[in-house]
Amino acid sequence: MSTSTNRSPAGTDESDGPFSLRIGERTVRADRNDELLAAVIGPEYLEEDDPEVLFPMRLEQAILIATAVQESIVAAAVQHHDLDETTDEEAWTALLAERETVDPGVRWEHNVPLVLVSSLFAPYAEKDQPIGNIAWIDPTDDVTMLETLQGVGVVELLEHGDLAAA
Repeated sequence: MSTSTNRSPAGTDESDGPFSLRIGERTVRADRNDELLAAVIGPEYLEEDDPEVLFPMRLEQAILIATAVQESIVAAAVQHHDLDETTDEEAWTALLAERETVDPGVRWEHNVPLVLVSSLFAPYAEKDQPIGNIAWIDPTDDVTMLETLQGVGVVELLEHGDLAAA
């Protein structure tokens, strides 16, 4: 495990970095995209600088976040009667399965979105990537993960850098 001691801690409300995001009521400012992501993943993300270790850290967090977001979507769908005792077992299975094992087939057509992690499907894994009503979390790099976390409503990006600035 390689660590870097010159990295600053994840951005805080008091920081004046050029990048920022909102998590719930908290606004985080940072100098770099990885500092923004560390506000979501945890400060240990900044303690590592080896890409071979950073990707698995993002992947693990993406799976945890996808699970939490899926559970929230399912709970809201039950409350709004979009899921009930008439929902077929196949839909329930896909919605409640571990994100690492879910296989919705070629197309997900249910009105309740399925939250999946892109790196668990082709070209990174053997399962083909399905199409349809799917919300993706992509842990490929800091920027892509931040953008897809915004897409599923976990964070609101106020300002972040592109890959060249990462």
